[in-house]
Amino acid sequence: MQTWENYLMLNKELYKQKVRKMIAASFAVLTIVGTAFMAADRLQLLGRLTYCAAILLLVGLPFIWRHTLFTQFRSANVKGDEEWQYVFYQDSFKLNSKNTVATRRYSELYRIVEGTEYIYLLPEMNRVFPVPRDHGERDKFLLSQGKQREKDKIAPFLSCFYVLSSMLTAFFGLTAERLPKQWLLQTWVYVICAAMPLAWMITIVLAGVSRNLYHISYVRKTWVRIILQVLSVLFCGLLILCLGIGDVLSLALRYPVQQNDNGTYTEHVDDMYAPFKYYLYQPEGAFFLRYLRPMTDLNDTDPTISESEWYRRMDTKSTDTSTDASSKPTEPIKNSSASGSGSASTRRNSEAEKERNAALKIFDKYFAAKGSTFKESYTAKGRMYFVLHESAADITYLEYDRDSRNGNCGLYVLLKAAKSSDGSWSQSEAQMQNTYAYEYSTGAIVESGKVDWSDSGNEEYRKLTGEP
Repeated sequence: MQTWENYLMLNKELYKQKVRKMIAASFAVLTIVGTAFMAADRLQLLGRLTYCAAILLLVGLPFIWRHTLFTQFRSANVKGDEEWQYVFYQDSFKLNSKNTVATRRYSELYRIVEGTEYIYLLPEMNRVFPVPRDHGERDKFLLSQGKQREKDKIAPFLSCFYVLSSMLTAFFGLTAERLPKQWLLQTWVYVICAAMPLAWMITIVLAGVSRNLYHISYVRKTWVRIILQVLSVLFCGLLILCLGIGDVLSLALRYPVQQNDNGTYTEHVDDMYAPFKYYLYQPEGAFFLRYLRPMTDLNDTDPTISESEWYRRMDTKSTDTSTDASSKPTEPIKNSSASGSGSASTRRNSEAEKERNAALKIFDKYFAAKGSTFKESYTAKGRMYFVLHESAADITYLEYDRDSRNGNCGLYVLLKAAKSSDGSWSQSEAQMQNTYAYEYSTGAIVESGKVDWSDSGNEEYRKLTGEP
């Protein structure tokens, strides 16, 4: 007798072989698409919606499959005690039930799948006639029709790795792809993100082996089968190589990070081109380390010292050192060219310190309260500028322009430049956001409101600078 319980039980094996793998693969595709959206600055909402759709698919599709199966059962067998009767012929078979009378040729079947308790006759990709096995002559006859497929023994493991790799990819999209500029991932988050490419490499190997053993191997034409197998191996090898290179680079580019006694973290930058050797970070939630400032040494771990204050203290120490050095008696300089070179170097350092101090004053007044950072940087020509905000899309920085017309003020321009896809940007294409005047004698600061080089600025700015 064909009851709903029996019908559901006999289709579970086919579900494990076919539907589960399809759901896992679809879940993987959606998470990859969602991660790509998360990488774009303006598509994060779409990425999160894609993640939600992937979760609903993974959780909901088995229930949809069960409902569809029940609908098929009801349409073919309204009465629970109605038998499904098969009649097998030499070249075809016939199925009789309450509402279904079907006749199919074996040669017209899409596939014959051998299960443990049933042999599944599939007239179409998504339709199945289950036949209970007799483990005798009838089974041999059905399996001899040439459409049967060996059970994919790799499918359960492949489905698990599809889901595992997809979950790691989604975690990567929600953490590493949304990492603010200059911040770092917590160590445990970084380890999980670094494991993601390894999980995908295992998944690709399993998928390649499964496809070669249980799909391409059934292609009848030898030359087509060989071409498909070669292309499959090359494609899988290329993906594994790319993932491996990306994983190695991510491990190589991360500098050592250690936790300090007060809960802060120190990043040791082993780079001869870096302006500082140590950088201080503070935990920001469970996933990120927020950048605070450079460090003078490993003991400089006070998180209450802001970046601007740290630079100010460094400038004060530098000034004190210069004063002490100038107060000490020195021997007469015998080489006049060396004297000129030293004077020029001292003059350049003095000018740089003057620019930096004024920029710090402007930063403290207008940007510190907004959560901006103050990072000193230099152009290829050695011109100093100060980065206040930087993201994957743009960079905002403050730069000394010139002295005012009356010679009393230094004029500083706030600029914003868009970044290209590779992260590069051009100062020549930067757009003016504002201009500030810093009066050297009094320390007074005025915001002009200028957004274009041709603008004259407000009255207070013109009065202070003597600009027309």
